[in-house]
Amino acid sequence: MTNIIWKKGFFSSNYELFQNNINIGKFRRSSFSDISKGKINDAKLEFKKKGLFSSNTDIMDLSSNKNIGKIQFNTWGNKANITLNNEKYTWKYDNFWGSKWSISNSEKKLIIYKSATTSGNIKSISNNDLLLLSGFYVFDYLRKLIAVTSIATSITLLSS
Repeated sequence: MTNIIWKKGFFSSNYELFQNNINIGKFRRSSFSDISKGKINDAKLEFKKKGLFSSNTDIMDLSSNKNIGKIQFNTWGNKANITLNNEKYTWKYDNFWGSKWSISNSEKKLIIYKSATTSGNIKSISNNDLLLLSGFYVFDYLRKLIAVTSIATSITLLSS
């Protein structure tokens, strides 16, 4: 089983990934575009949302410059389907607070994530670094969506 720790600054969109206190990767969401990039070990990925109102994201392998998958979010923002190299996986929250989530295939949980405000850990029985980064993207994207929705709701309430 792989155990990875992640850390980020309070207002940062840059995450650092560590295994045995060695930096093995990073994940970065661009604040002003729909593109995020991640790297872990030898895997380098780019996640690009298809459009403003789309629930789909393309996954590009930056080493081969090929589209290797997609992520489709459900309407409620609590689940996503990940297709990676023609394999299908399900991402979902495992608790009400959104601090635990996991990725499963049709048989079992493969990767379990836990988070606090600026850190967390990842336990994986899968050796699929591409899948691990994809799950991190889903979490970060939904976290950003919740923050934007909260701000919009607050502005609407204050201007009423």
